Amino acid sequence: MPILALGIVLLILFLLLFSGIKQINQWETALKFTLGKYSGRAEPGLTLVLPIFQQLRRIDMRTRNRDLLRQMVITRDNVTTMVDAVVYYRVIDPEKAALAVENYEAAVKDRAKVVLRDVVGETPLDQLLAHREEVAAKVRAQVETVVNQWGLHVELIGLQDVQLPPQMQEVLAKAAIAERDRKYVIIKSQADVESAKNFAQAAEILMSSPGAMELRRFETLANLAQSGATKVVFDLAKPYDGHDTRKIALTAAETAGEVAPRAQKTGLHAADQAAVAQAEYEAQAVQEAQAALAAQKARRNG
Repeated sequence: MPILALGIVLLILFLLLFSGIKQINQWETALKFTLGKYSGRAEPGLTLVLPIFQQLRRIDMRTRNRDLLRQMVITRDNVTTMVDAVVYYRVIDPEKAALAVENYEAAVKDRAKVVLRDVVGETPLDQLLAHREEVAAKVRAQVETVVNQWGLHVELIGLQDVQLPPQMQEVLAKAAIAERDRKYVIIKSQADVESAKNFAQAAEILMSSPGAMELRRFETLANLAQSGATKVVFDLAKPYDGHDTRKIALTAAETAGEVAPRAQKTGLHAADQAAVAQAEYEAQAVQEAQAALAAQKARRNG
């Protein structure tokens, strides 16, 4: 009987010692407490803890991400917004995280919420929408100054979404449309100015060169003649009053006067006869234009 009792006692002691063998993972740090007093760290691997007398508290050293529930915040210009954010943090000092604060995870989230409300409340809506990263960096810096005392490090705080009331969304949409219309009007007016400058420059070149003007008119007539369903009646007489213009008109008249008798003597084909007739018509039109210009000058001088 004594041997049996001794065996039972030894078995119980063995089970107690076996239950005191703990495994610490690589991403964890374990803190030992002996009779409630901190007695050191336990490195990753197997460690022995005296049952009843010692306890272990595991601290996860990996980076954690926690969502901050949607916060209703009033901006500096009195616009109510709903802000969603996320915080990334990790433990850098397990002793402080375990001894300085009761629940460091809840403490980080609560502190981030408070700072988020304060920072957004000091920021106008336009700046909040256009510079989210700057606002988030400001929140992270203020949170870091407090949680650093708890052995924690905030790596990042990001603003996931900023929701506005429907009325404010409609106002912003109208403002964006008005801004696009303003840019369109400015661009179009600039294009009109450039086009007007180009037209003015082209007009100056054509007016200074009668031959270029004549070629331009013939090109226009050729483009009109490409459509068979279009009939155009035009006058070949040129309404220009200048020495170069009169010289060109006289040359055309002399050329037409020489071509017509030659065509009659040699018996040209129908196409050639049409060309000769066209030349005669042009010469006559030039002569009529010259007569009209001479009469106009006479009236002015008289």
